[in-house]
Amino acid sequence: MSESWRSEELNPKDTLKILVATDIHLGYNFNKKGEQESDDSFNTFEEILQYGVEHEVDFVLLGGNLFHDAKPSQSIMLKCIDLLKRYCLGSRELDIQFLSEPEVVFQHCARKTVNYEDPNFNVSMPIFSIHGNHDEPSFGVVGSMDLLSASGLINYFGKYTDLTHIGITPLAFKKGNTCVAVYGLGHINDKKLLRMLKDFKVDLLSSDMLDCFNLFILHQNRASHLEHGHISETKLPDFLDFIIWGHEHECRITPEFFSEREYFICQPGSSIATSLCEGEAKAKHIGLLSINGKKFKMKRLKLKTVRPFVFDNLILADEKIQNDHDVSLSESVFNYVDNYIENEIIPKASEQLSGHPKQPVVPLILLRIFHTKDEETFDTIRLAQKYCEEVANPFEMVVFRKDRSTGKRSSPSKFDNISDDCQNMADIFDYTEENHEWNKTAEGELKKYFNLEENKDLLTVVTVDGLNKALAQFINKGDTDAFKNLVSHQIKNIVSHLEASEVTESEESIKEGIKSYLEKRKEKAEEEDIEIQTLFADKPIKDDSRDNSSDEAEKSDKILPQKGGGRGITARGRRAHNNSKKSGQNPRGIATKISSTKTKK
Repeated sequence: MSESWRSEELNPKDTLKILVATDIHLGYNFNKKGEQESDDSFNTFEEILQYGVEHEVDFVLLGGNLFHDAKPSQSIMLKCIDLLKRYCLGSRELDIQFLSEPEVVFQHCARKTVNYEDPNFNVSMPIFSIHGNHDEPSFGVVGSMDLLSASGLINYFGKYTDLTHIGITPLAFKKGNTCVAVYGLGHINDKKLLRMLKDFKVDLLSSDMLDCFNLFILHQNRASHLEHGHISETKLPDFLDFIIWGHEHECRITPEFFSEREYFICQPGSSIATSLCEGEAKAKHIGLLSINGKKFKMKRLKLKTVRPFVFDNLILADEKIQNDHDVSLSESVFNYVDNYIENEIIPKASEQLSGHPKQPVVPLILLRIFHTKDEETFDTIRLAQKYCEEVANPFEMVVFRKDRSTGKRSSPSKFDNISDDCQNMADIFDYTEENHEWNKTAEGELKKYFNLEENKDLLTVVTVDGLNKALAQFINKGDTDAFKNLVSHQIKNIVSHLEASEVTESEESIKEGIKSYLEKRKEKAEEEDIEIQTLFADKPIKDDSRDNSSDEAEKSDKILPQKGGGRGITARGRRAHNNSKKSGQNPRGIATKISSTKTKK
């Protein structure tokens, strides 16, 4: 079992220092025309790199979503490259040995080498990164992380190249007497990953290094908003010592110990607020992870360039609002809220100012007002106009929520810690604690609707699966032509079928031909699924709802177990047995199923 150290002094030559951060979201709130609306994400990324230089870390480890968009603009990419060159290149010598076979761990990259061993580069602070759901490339398509890897500025790992089986070979490092194996897995659709885990199709392939500190970094849902839409934090392999969890934006930088599996989980959270929810309003930190042998410690480093953000709730039933008979109740509430913002929230935002010259001083504010009567609401435009110079999001500053409870609101709703957009959807669908008999995704609702007996024949040109994929393409990638392209594709297929069939120009004959085509399409649903994936191949779809074992996937290069060529690491294809730390057995050097639920004995 790994443990943290607190007071004893350990040899710094044996201590490997890693700067840990996730979810940078470069380019968030950045005008694509090149005019800067906000430099928040770049200022904070620069602060992160400055921390790395200040503490002379051995490398920086990023947990995905370096970029906010899968295809960042040239302006955003240019600013990123400039920061990487400024802080990561230099003449400082590195004391860490890279023991993995680069051709194996970087097999998906154009440059199959670790950048600080490249004789053409002087790298003083290496960065290793997986991809997240925002900067995830399509299968077989080049993404932004591939470009940074090809430039030699970032070591990109954890990209899967096989949709039927994932083998994860670790990055193995050695500094003095300390050995660290870093496993990485870039973002995969949670439902797909859960199926692969259940079917034992994800392997963690261990090194042969003895007494190795095993670290795993991933980018997946951790919070259980959906029953099958997250990865259980207690079901990862128990030979791991430390897990860095990306994707979740709430900062939980202090490592949490899970006794069931005997490992620690650290959730750094995002470095910039991308949604107005309570978790984003907590103080932002990154971590300085120091590893010596099997011991570690995590130092919290507070980010001082983060824009102030105050999240607050106002429950009108709990407040004593003076209702003057000369004005309406709505006006009385308006005056009370105005006074509350000016005297309570604005001062709280001022307390978050760090004095850093690059910290924005205009805060984000989200005030949720829980009311019981419609007469207590008012037009928020007036309030927005008053605070347009004092608040960064004046038109989103105040939202009203119907408080269905009576008296004081003693217990929080299950929606209290999610983004306000989700709460809006809950209100639209009339979701309450008592009424929850509805599908929680638009895709599920579409399937439910078209599976009804009276609706099963309503779709003729497109299928439900095709419609859902176009919907995911539209939502996740902003592809406004997704539905038009899908319909055009399906119409083309129908016309081709009719031209090849013996149909006449009569309406009945054409209907019979289309009916014949639909029946054949149902029989070949797998082929149609591949066609639609190909249709959207240039833009990744994040929400495919079923496993795609296409011919293209079968032909793709698999990550096969390979032996190292004299560099001190071996990956073998055997399953792990009794990989228990308590028993004293060494689980290294054998493949371990990530979906294994075996507990230590």
